[in-house]
Amino acid sequence: MSKQTNDAQGGKGRALHIAGVAVRAVLWSVLGLFLAYNLYMLVARYVFGVGIPTVFGYGFAAVETGSMEPAIGKGDFIVVKAEDSYSEGDVITFLDAEQGVYVTHRIIQVSPSGYTTKGDANNVQDAFTVPHGAVVGRVAASVPALGTVIGFLQTPAGLFALVVCGVAVWAVTSVAAQRKKK
Repeated sequence: MSKQTNDAQGGKGRALHIAGVAVRAVLWSVLGLFLAYNLYMLVARYVFGVGIPTVFGYGFAAVETGSMEPAIGKGDFIVVKAEDSYSEGDVITFLDAEQGVYVTHRIIQVSPSGYTTKGDANNVQDAFTVPHGAVVGRVAASVPALGTVIGFLQTPAGLFALVVCGVAVWAVTSVAAQRKKK
């Protein structure tokens, strides 16, 4: 073999080694962040009773109904940002204390006592006024169908699938690195 061929093969091996190390570092980082986030959520929900915990003023939730379609659909993932005030037209997430659930609807009227809301897909406005203190925040972003995926990953089968995928990626990068060493 010529020197150029050996150098090219060595360069490919180094590149694959670096790629493998990078993939493993990303996996460890994602796993660490995932575990820290889940621990924070568990403590906030079950120790302190916070329904939608926030991180740096942002909360996250999966939408369970289609009351806001077509803007936000069932199974979408929403990012909610706490703000000082809200205006007519804002889509907010709030606690419906009577039913004990979080709701995401659009503000159709603002009054000193709170907000009148309505789901975009609903024919009538909500039968109650949302108190200012019940609002978690305004919907800052939504990602279609991601809520369904996250909901699955929170089940035992989803966690198992996540672990299997992580192990598979780890194994593939390790095998590739070992093959290049030979």
